[in-house]
Amino acid sequence: MHERDFIFYCDQVVAASRNCRSQWRWVYEGGRSYIRLEKKQHIQDPYLHLKQCTEGSTLNAFPEKEIVKDPACAANEDIGRILSFEYHILYHESYEVPSLLFNIYEEGGKKFNIEEAWNILQISEVVPSNEMYQAITMVHHPILYRPYLNLHPCKTSEMMNSLPGSMNPILSFLTSYGPFVNLEQDELVFSLNSSKCLKQQMDMK
Repeated sequence: MHERDFIFYCDQVVAASRNCRSQWRWVYEGGRSYIRLEKKQHIQDPYLHLKQCTEGSTLNAFPEKEIVKDPACAANEDIGRILSFEYHILYHESYEVPSLLFNIYEEGGKKFNIEEAWNILQISEVVPSNEMYQAITMVHHPILYRPYLNLHPCKTSEMMNSLPGSMNPILSFLTSYGPFVNLEQDELVFSLNSSKCLKQQMDMK
């Protein structure tokens, strides 16, 4: 994928997400750019079953009192905890594919390491624990120069090449890899499909 195509498809994702509870946004730093999404999730029980509690576009948009008022969260507040998930989609220049970087934070701001993240991510259900460090790595963000967790991109190129008819390869990438890191994009898929259908109807008039 050429970088100009990456930007074009990311623009579509950002525009479609404006109709969603969790919104992707462009971030520009030092002449480079990436798209970013943040949300919060509530861990329901000691077995780390995750239930999405409330979502938004910034980490500071979740006052604790608002979360507690949510019945879905209040019922489990004595055994649960609220985690912040931060996702970045960047263009990987070496592999020429999108790259997914993310971090997970406790309410107090503590950042999860690989082992802690593994225990709450759905990828642990499909990838053997002895392959943990091949599936998830800790890398320095190529734009922010801070440590982030990374789904290794070595197989992404094969996946992208297997989707020549994809309406939006970035969305296909998100729906393929997102669930492994608790990033469900069903609402975005619906929004983007609705936008495409509306445009087709307008073009036919």
